[in-house]
Amino acid sequence: MTEYQITYWREFPSMVVAREGRRNRHKVQLPTRFQVAIDEAAMRAGATGTDEYLDGWLRTDWQEQEGDPEEVAQTVAAQLEADYPPQRIRKLLSSITPDSSSGGWLTPRSHPVIERLGRHDGPLLGDGAMATMLQEAGLTGGAAPELWNVENPDAVEAVYRGYVEAGSHIITTNTFGGTTARLKMHDLEDRLAELNAAGVQLARKVADEAGGVLVGASVGPTGELLDPLGVMTLDEAAALFAEQVAVMADAGADFILTETMSDLQEVEAAVRAVDQATDLPVVSMLTFDTNLHTMMGVSPKQAVETLASWGVQVIGANCGNGPDEIQTVMSEMVAHRPPGIVLYAQSNAGLPVLQGDDVIYDGTPEVMAEYARQMQALGVDVIAGCCGTTPTHLRAMREALE
Repeated sequence: MTEYQITYWREFPSMVVAREGRRNRHKVQLPTRFQVAIDEAAMRAGATGTDEYLDGWLRTDWQEQEGDPEEVAQTVAAQLEADYPPQRIRKLLSSITPDSSSGGWLTPRSHPVIERLGRHDGPLLGDGAMATMLQEAGLTGGAAPELWNVENPDAVEAVYRGYVEAGSHIITTNTFGGTTARLKMHDLEDRLAELNAAGVQLARKVADEAGGVLVGASVGPTGELLDPLGVMTLDEAAALFAEQVAVMADAGADFILTETMSDLQEVEAAVRAVDQATDLPVVSMLTFDTNLHTMMGVSPKQAVETLASWGVQVIGANCGNGPDEIQTVMSEMVAHRPPGIVLYAQSNAGLPVLQGDDVIYDGTPEVMAEYARQMQALGVDVIAGCCGTTPTHLRAMREALE
């Protein structure tokens, strides 16, 4: 006879362990959506990183069931998946309400940049792609774009300037992979301060020459999975982000833009880093490229409600599978955004297609102009482009918004 035990965090199941004797054991971790729900529940309860979080883990008494340990563990796990469909999990999460009097754990800030991003006389126009533009200028595949901030600054500055001349109100810096973890892939970790500062300073120069243009310092994912799916802890990720954002704040950024993230834990680490290491506002964008969810199972509704509960004031979506998908994503965010939240949309210029040896994006300027009109009609506050978007696309978007 096999015994099994279920591990929960509060009312959310996480894992099944089955055993027969001391040595014959089998463990089944429930799908990622369960851990994502646990993370959000802890955040909503204000328990992340506290003793309350540790105390929330519970194990049932051992129960008996016929079959070998592997069979029993898989059977029980399958039943839990059936018993906890997404709609039940969402209902459980909605019952966990953060302390509204606290306004979230972010340091409350009234900042003119946030007021500018959320202005009411029409949407701001962001910029477009960086990496794909640099690749057209000669950056080889697999190379670190951030290195060009120092070794080919004219090319980086030309991208910034091209977007401003096309009508962009915001420059996003060439610092997406500027954490130690990402730079280490190119043996550049010792140049973190130099490369990130240079990326911001080039943007600051172009913005100041144009006048009225904001500089958003780009922060991408670390490239590591966080615990329990990986070995990096939230605190370790926050330390990596803090190292990068502190440099960029000192170099003259107007705000920090965390983008292309899929795990709420990593988003939290980045947001905490900005809050603790700088006095700048943070814009947080996730990528919903897996059936209108992030790769880690986060929905647009979950993202906007969770980040708003922390105190993030500017929230959005970037990258993904093109304008049609991001319209659905942003529609859901618009429907569920709490009062006062500024929304930021940044779509790829269609989908990548291979033409000979080149990868191009199939979204024409006309397609991106229509995307801009759709975002404006939804009430999105900042409209921008991501991979494959060029100054030509931005010019069409600007004309569509005029």
